[in-house]
Amino acid sequence: MSDLFLDIGNTRIKWGYRSATDAAHWTTGACQDSDFFALSWPFDITRLVVSCVRDKPQLHQQLQQVFADKLVWLSEPLASFPLFVHCYADHRRLGVDRWLAMLGARQLHDGDVLVVDAGTALTLDLLTKDNHHQGGWIVPGLQLAQLALFQHTQRVNPFADERGAAHAGPGQDTLGCVSSGVQRQLLALVLSVMTDFPGCGVWVCGGDGLWLSQALQSDGGVDVDITHSPELIFEGMESLCAGSFLP
Repeated sequence: MSDLFLDIGNTRIKWGYRSATDAAHWTTGACQDSDFFALSWPFDITRLVVSCVRDKPQLHQQLQQVFADKLVWLSEPLASFPLFVHCYADHRRLGVDRWLAMLGARQLHDGDVLVVDAGTALTLDLLTKDNHHQGGWIVPGLQLAQLALFQHTQRVNPFADERGAAHAGPGQDTLGCVSSGVQRQLLALVLSVMTDFPGCGVWVCGGDGLWLSQALQSDGGVDVDITHSPELIFEGMESLCAGSFLP
């Protein structure tokens, strides 16, 4: 028997669990909402812990019917947790995914941390070594930023024969200019925060986290340890389970 963790983001469901035969590593995957109930799990689920940043009443109801009292649904951070001191006046307004990613980073690093989640939105959050959230930044992520340009500018259009840039250098066509420009913009933001807050361990997660962590290390020029940790939110969920803060 084991805990199963779901992270329901803006575009897909990510799932993860630790295998009884390999508890040191995560087994993970992703699917669309409609595909989740077609999946099968190689164990009896003790508890299903769900982090959800969207209003998903139908999915919530379906999971409740299948998993009953095994379901723990997290749509907002807990008001009180020993390893986290809120800076938001209303803790409920902090995204639960950002909160869990910070809890996950705390499990893996005991100093000041900068947590960067490169998903549909790019979020950056600062957590001090004494567990005080200092606040953060939210901007559109790679795909969302490109989409905003294409939808709201008349002459900036992606042509069928163009391909997005794989780097942040100058683009050679419209799509290349947009994709490289967005990459450079996001890199510049993260690097500026890293420069302004030296001494933080940098932990990167999210769907574009691998690209971002590699780009920061190859092009950043900042002497800081950068760790790509795609299971950061699951680490945060697991810390709640280990501390008996969930039913």
